[in-house]
Amino acid sequence: MKNLILTLMLLMGFYCISMAEKDPIKFGVINKSDLLNNVYAPDTSAPAVVLCDYGSFTTSRFQTVRTLRIKILKKEGLSIANQSFQLDSKADIRGITYNLEGNEIVETKLKNESIFKTRITQDFFEMRVAMPNVKVGSIIDIQFTYSGLPRSWDFQLLIPIVHSELNIERGPYLRFTKNFYGFIPLKESTESRWVAENMPAFKIEPFITSTKNYRTRIEFEPQAFYTSRWNYHTTTNWESIRDLLLEETYFGIALSSDAYMKKVAEEIKASGAKQDELIKKAYDYIKRIKWNKQERLITEKPSLNAVLKEGNGNSAEINLALIQLLRRLDFKAAPVVLSTRENGRLSTFVSSVYKLNYVIVAVIREKDTLLLDATEENCPYNVLPLRTLNGQGQYIDKSATGWVPINAKKKDKQMVVYTLSVENDLSLKGTIAYQKGDYAALDFRNNYERFNSDEAYLTDFKSDKKGLKILSHKIDNLDSLCKPIHEEFEITASNSVSDIDGELYIIPLLFEQLEENPFQIAKREYPIDFGYTREKTIIVNYTIPQGYSVASLPADASLRLPENSASLIRKSTITENKISITYKFSINKSIFLPSEYADLREFYNQVIAKHAEPIVLKKI
Repeated sequence: MKNLILTLMLLMGFYCISMAEKDPIKFGVINKSDLLNNVYAPDTSAPAVVLCDYGSFTTSRFQTVRTLRIKILKKEGLSIANQSFQLDSKADIRGITYNLEGNEIVETKLKNESIFKTRITQDFFEMRVAMPNVKVGSIIDIQFTYSGLPRSWDFQLLIPIVHSELNIERGPYLRFTKNFYGFIPLKESTESRWVAENMPAFKIEPFITSTKNYRTRIEFEPQAFYTSRWNYHTTTNWESIRDLLLEETYFGIALSSDAYMKKVAEEIKASGAKQDELIKKAYDYIKRIKWNKQERLITEKPSLNAVLKEGNGNSAEINLALIQLLRRLDFKAAPVVLSTRENGRLSTFVSSVYKLNYVIVAVIREKDTLLLDATEENCPYNVLPLRTLNGQGQYIDKSATGWVPINAKKKDKQMVVYTLSVENDLSLKGTIAYQKGDYAALDFRNNYERFNSDEAYLTDFKSDKKGLKILSHKIDNLDSLCKPIHEEFEITASNSVSDIDGELYIIPLLFEQLEENPFQIAKREYPIDFGYTREKTIIVNYTIPQGYSVASLPADASLRLPENSASLIRKSTITENKISITYKFSINKSIFLPSEYADLREFYNQVIAKHAEPIVLKKI
């Protein structure tokens, strides 16, 4: 029977839609039952659910139409009404929010003033949409119409999806490559149609890069389009991407106009600085351009001179300006284009200009290549921000391209020293000293500047440390970015020594004790990525009170994973009435494979057990 309409009942009647083969949803037409139903039975914890996400590309119009429908289930899901999309400059966006008032469906339409756009490339923008009048129980409909293929299609998100479908009409003049990601298979996957149903929410685990690397999704890379209306070539290798970028007004052309840097370079040279010090001076000079927190591959303005004068710019503007200054200082400097951690890894098999969203600086020297990023106010010149540490990027120069490893050269390095005495009232009194270097120092400086005063910082510092009283506090090297942070507290602490049947129990690590394993699930499907290696040394020194001796002490211990990829070493000593215990915890590689997960998880369990072993004092 022709034109038969099939009724698809999804997930225990949660969502009903009438659909022909290629039309599972119609913008602006919803079911009242979906407004009435505020529970998603398969996952009652979900803050929202995608009822349908449908996209269709037609070759005749060279156009994609996407319709997205989301149901808001909880207060935590309200932020989902603020969506962000990467679309061409001529994209058309429509939106409607539906609410049930009494027995009536009330519609609130999206207005143009609630659509915000920021340039990503010359013709591509980030479109941010703030849907109106969204409440718990609302349904939002958003429809996009734009030229070309989708850059990607997500069949799995951080909220569940009832139905997701993409159709691409094939034609003799359309060629593209596909990259598939994820672990949950699609219900249907052909050369032109992909369908997912009842897709669970992706659960984020600790120490993950981008969820885009592991969610079920497809990325598309167009190869070429030839039609009577369009003659549009996309890039097929990294050499053609290089040529495209170097001819781009907001990349290569902006980079080539560096005459304004001549005077600055002469002044820096006149200082008499050599090599590393010259690089550092150039780096510090460019940091007078304050980063506006926009991660970009290209500039917003065609003139970097204007950016320097205004003192504000995106990441591309800052780092391309640094390249200009370094070149004027006679260094061989060039862009390295990449995809940030949040944006997902670059494929080693498929070249993709679409996947690129960031640029850093490579300085080619005789013995090595130095990578720089001048965006972070608190970052020293020899430390790359975590967001850039995503495996590798592509070197872009007029005469060459090639892969450049982008890995941390520094580590998260910390030392903590407790020097405390046990008082007669069972309180502890003394000092806690911290030394934090490299990534630990960067994290501290970024955190500290969030507070309006040292008092506000100390209030936050004490908030999870029961019984702690701070008598004095000082910080050294806060503004000396290439030096480690030194921080010292004079403290007293109650509730840290327990008297049980006349014996005193002290957990030696106090506020540094690891009490919960970050790795909870039994099996993990994707790598553990720490970003950089870690080393933390904790030295605890206790003076015991008169009339007591040591009944038991945490024994020397050594825990190691294969190839010393992680370790904990503990050593204890007693000298008269003084106890000293040293813990050295190390993560010696940044990435662990899923096959190593069970060992790493058990290692953390053993570390937690070792941290919990007490000092026991008895009366003499």
